[in-house]
Amino acid sequence: LYDELQAALARDLNGLQRTADAVAELDTLANLAERAHALNLVLPALVADARLEYRAGRHLGVERSSAAPFVPNDLALGEHERMLIVTGPNMGGKSTYMRQTALIAILAHIGSGVPAAAATIGPIDRIFTRIGAADDLTGGRSTFMVEMTVTADILNSATRSSLVLMDEVGRGTSTFDGLSLAWAAARHIAQRIGAFTLFATH
Repeated sequence: LYDELQAALARDLNGLQRTADAVAELDTLANLAERAHALNLVLPALVADARLEYRAGRHLGVERSSAAPFVPNDLALGEHERMLIVTGPNMGGKSTYMRQTALIAILAHIGSGVPAAAATIGPIDRIFTRIGAADDLTGGRSTFMVEMTVTADILNSATRSSLVLMDEVGRGTSTFDGLSLAWAAARHIAQRIGAFTLFATH
């Protein structure tokens, strides 16, 4: 019976695959539309020029999981302003701001609405992050070595069309060593790569 079922399906395989593709696309678009309506998302303007701008942006995960109201933020990066230094105390919202920027860019590029009052986003080829810290005991790498390896990969792989999020580079070192590492990485990105960059430090 199973062999007969396979034979019957094989005769209409192309039609069944086309139907499955159409249903999958419809399901995705319907879900994006439902989430946009339920979460107050707006359709971003996708443009060809180098821009990453949003007004009153929000982080959906933090917004949905916190009882306190989320304070929206703005961002404006363009052809001539490509890096922002994000500073403030611990737990001041720096990482949340950086993550929300990445999420808005990803949602825009998959065709979704974004959590903002308005957004204009140009092409972004990849998103690189140096956020969070953990050691690799089995690989014999300290937290600092993991951080430096990730940083080196970003500096060697990012392009002018990339979004780079660098969160407190140089932790686990002395003050001047950490400052030197962060300064060198930021300068290289700004002068050699030119990627859209949020560089956090306190």
